[in-house]
Amino acid sequence: MNKINTFDELYKTSISIIEDKNNSYENYSVTEIINFIRLNSDKDILNCYYIVGNIPNYIAEKIQANTTIIKLSIDSLIKNIIEHPEQTLDEYKNLTKYLNNAEYILLKSNKNLIYFKIDKSNKNLIYFKIDNKIYQFVIKKTQNSEELFITTYHKASINQLNKDIQRYTQIKR
Repeated sequence: MNKINTFDELYKTSISIIEDKNNSYENYSVTEIINFIRLNSDKDILNCYYIVGNIPNYIAEKIQANTTIIKLSIDSLIKNIIEHPEQTLDEYKNLTKYLNNAEYILLKSNKNLIYFKIDKSNKNLIYFKIDNKIYQFVIKKTQNSEELFITTYHKASINQLNKDIQRYTQIKR
C-alpha cells in the first residue's frame, strides 16, 4: 500500500476513478457499481491510503488495536462516495478535525463509549457526535491489529443508533 500525502490527492483520484468508469454502469445497483470498479481498477491504486488522524488510546484499547492511527483508502472512499452521495466534500476534508474533536456517543448516564463488534470480524461500528451531528464510522483493523482503516463514514440519526443497539446484541461498553 502506498501512502498519499494529502486528502485532496486521495479525493481527486477517487473521483477520477468513479468518473472514468461512469458510463460502464448506467443501470447497476450501488453494490454492482462498487464491485465493477473494484474488478476493473488497478488494485495498487485502490489500496493507496491517506492518514486521516488518530483515535484516543482508550478507544484503540477497547477495539484491541495496536495503533491509534486511522487510514482511509481510495477503495473505501470510492465506496463511501457511491453509497453516501449526501456526504459533502467538507465533511470528508474535515475527517481529521472530526476525529480529534469528537464526543463519543453515550447511552443514558453511562459514560462508556458505545461500539459494536460486527459479525465477529475485525470491524467495529462506532458512533461519534461531531458539531451536534451524529456520525457512524465503521473502523476495520487488520488481522495483526497493526492498522486501522475507515471503511464507512456518514451522518446517522438517533433512530439508526437505536436500531443498531437492537441489531447487535453484544454491545461492548
